[in-house]
Amino acid sequence: MKKTFLIMAFFSIFLLAGCNQQSDSTAENTRAEQQDQSRLIKQNRKVWNEKVRSAKDIRLPNYDRYITKVPTGYNDDGMLLARLEKGNQLVVKAKVMNLQPEFGLFTVETKASILITKVISGDESLQGKTVKTEFSGGLAKAKDYFTDIEGNYSGKEFGVNDPKTIIYSTNPVIPMPKIGNTVILGLSRYRAENKYQQKMAQKNGLMTKDSYMINNPEVTYWIMGHGEFKLNNPAFYRKESQGKYPNLFKLTKVLNEKYANK
Repeated sequence: MKKTFLIMAFFSIFLLAGCNQQSDSTAENTRAEQQDQSRLIKQNRKVWNEKVRSAKDIRLPNYDRYITKVPTGYNDDGMLLARLEKGNQLVVKAKVMNLQPEFGLFTVETKASILITKVISGDESLQGKTVKTEFSGGLAKAKDYFTDIEGNYSGKEFGVNDPKTIIYSTNPVIPMPKIGNTVILGLSRYRAENKYQQKMAQKNGLMTKDSYMINNPEVTYWIMGHGEFKLNNPAFYRKESQGKYPNLFKLTKVLNEKYANK
């Protein structure tokens, strides 16, 4: 009996030691992975910031004030987490890993690589995977931005004489997150609306199975700052919007309670 007890005790200690070693190994791998991500973010941020600094900023002073608004037709009734999940193929918490310019478009768009850290709803196999999407704003060639459908170039009116100049512009209603920011987004598979868009999407690597588009970016789009998620569209925080959209702010509170620190 004593011998059996000693054998069982030794076996238990052996199992406990093995579990501790496995736990330590997992923690070490997690730390190493986080360090690799931090290095990659730092490197990509440096490259992107240098591109932005070397571009001509064409944003006009006080322009944001006049066009930043809640989208016409937005209905706050029933804006719950269930509605958000039902209206999207994917709802994710993700970290912005990289930004790359898309040239040749009539609108200014940026290809973004995002690391999905939490699948809130949708295909859970994507958790821990990096996918591609588009952010509004970024870098563009002046000839693409300032040339109308008839081929007339108007860049000179804005102080951009050379059509080859790289310009920088943003969308005040959908501010572009920075590399390293954490966001919550509703996503669906990327789809081109016409042949031209399909051609440009293929050129920019956005017709692959890991490419997604952001749904309803002027509303259901959150970015983390100072430890909590806030709506990305600043119009919801303007004085004239106060008290008008209680359900969207309740949803924001729910997302913070569930995902801000996890």
